Amino acid sequence: MGRLLVGSFVAAVAMFLIGFVFFGTPLFSNAYKTAPFETQVAVQEALKALPASGTYFIPMGEDEAAMAAHRAGPTAMLRVSLAGSEMMDPMAMVKGFVHMVVSAFLLGLLLLRVAPKIWNFGERMAVVVLASLAVVVFVRLGEPIWFGADWPFTLYVAVAEVISLIVAGFILAKWFLPKSHPAG
Repeated sequence: MGRLLVGSFVAAVAMFLIGFVFFGTPLFSNAYKTAPFETQVAVQEALKALPASGTYFIPMGEDEAAMAAHRAGPTAMLRVSLAGSEMMDPMAMVKGFVHMVVSAFLLGLLLLRVAPKIWNFGERMAVVVLASLAVVVFVRLGEPIWFGADWPFTLYVAVAEVISLIVAGFILAKWFLPKSHPAG
């Protein structure tokens, strides 16, 4: 278990670096749109009328007026924090790194479960790739299907997540799992 914990930490460092490439460089600006600053301020002021922080679907309702408004558009799913925060919050980095360690640890547990039956590195990587794709396809690609998220941003994040998980799995499978079948 100690090797798995160390491996999870090392894998999370790699995931963090991949995250920096995708989300901390100008490359990220290709994934989203920006409005003129005056429009951003106007939307921010309108958001202050909401009763609490949370996720809002706009428009939403069961009456004909809400349904007509939804058909007419525009529509939105807003994740609102009325309290605000630092744009580059250091605690988000810490929490994100912990999230990556936990994710790598869970991937490592999966690999440990299959390790007694799969000793070949290539086959272990096939498990990593398929598990990574299954998770990201189900969770991330469901957002545009079910909640109207835009495809370009969703696909950008999905690619970053798949690469991060595959690299984490590579690290775990290559250096932190048993290399060969035990004698006996």
